[in-house]
Amino acid sequence: MSELARAYGWIVQNGEYCPPDLATLAGHLVRTPDTTAELVRGLLELRLLHPAPGRPGVLLPSSPQTAMAEFAHPIEAEIKERHQRLEQRKSRLLPLSSVYFEGRKARNVRESFDVVTDVDRVRAVLAQAARACAVEVFSAHPGVFSEQAVESSLPQDLELLRRGVRMRTLYQHPVRTNRPMRELIGTLTAEGCEVRTCEEIHDRTVIFDRETAFIPNRFGDPGAVVIREPSVVDLLYRGLEQLWAAATACPEDARPARTTDVLDEEIKRAIVRMLADGARDETIARRLGVSLRTCRRHIAEVMERLDASSRFQAGVRAADVGWLGRGDAGQQRVGV
Repeated sequence: MSELARAYGWIVQNGEYCPPDLATLAGHLVRTPDTTAELVRGLLELRLLHPAPGRPGVLLPSSPQTAMAEFAHPIEAEIKERHQRLEQRKSRLLPLSSVYFEGRKARNVRESFDVVTDVDRVRAVLAQAARACAVEVFSAHPGVFSEQAVESSLPQDLELLRRGVRMRTLYQHPVRTNRPMRELIGTLTAEGCEVRTCEEIHDRTVIFDRETAFIPNRFGDPGAVVIREPSVVDLLYRGLEQLWAAATACPEDARPARTTDVLDEEIKRAIVRMLADGARDETIARRLGVSLRTCRRHIAEVMERLDASSRFQAGVRAADVGWLGRGDAGQQRVGV
């Protein structure tokens, strides 16, 4: 038993405690009066002693249960008050949850998709995204750039490459025989840009750091749609990855002599496939990014090369020599 408990037991047995009892209690505990007085103060702090009403200096013992109740009452009262305040706050805040989520939903839509219709603003937003880009620019461009477009895009692309940003760019095959585009590609590849070409690119797509994507605005005024929603950006990125994997690498030396095989085989092969699917000349030209005149010249060369007198016959003979590249499915389409 501790000395505090012994002192408490002595006082309980005596029924009360007053200052003259200090010496007797000290003798009982074999302590000095000063150290015994410390024990009495400890009992007062624990509420095991309390002043006797109308008797100054006299202390009466309290039970531990009474002392605990005395300690607990203000704490429980405070807890009750705080709980009431909490419930009041809940009753005011919870009805606002629907307001928050509806507002957040609208904000997410506004921040994730931004339609920019002014051409100058599109350029400004693209330039801002390029300045913020730190890792990679992955893009695909249908058709052939105008000389003005080549001149305006080159400085920004070079700035990105010289900052160490990886750049992968997809073009269509006709860029290999376009002088301004050959010069552009030669300059970019010399700085580390990776360039490939493919048969068909449906729309221009530019993705910065796999976080922000730009695609054309197909409805309303011309412009761009800026996409920041992660799932949509990832979908566009994986689509470009598929095109990239099937595309043909573009050498740094993009002279026409280096592109003859690509144009003779891949572009003409694409033309045959589209002819076999029943595509019109205008559709083929648009999808390949060439002029209608150039497209018809290629079609004539294909017909002559296959010694075909009709498009149907060209499709059949192309399937026979493996030009369609689609096996039986391609031959079935030709026979429809």
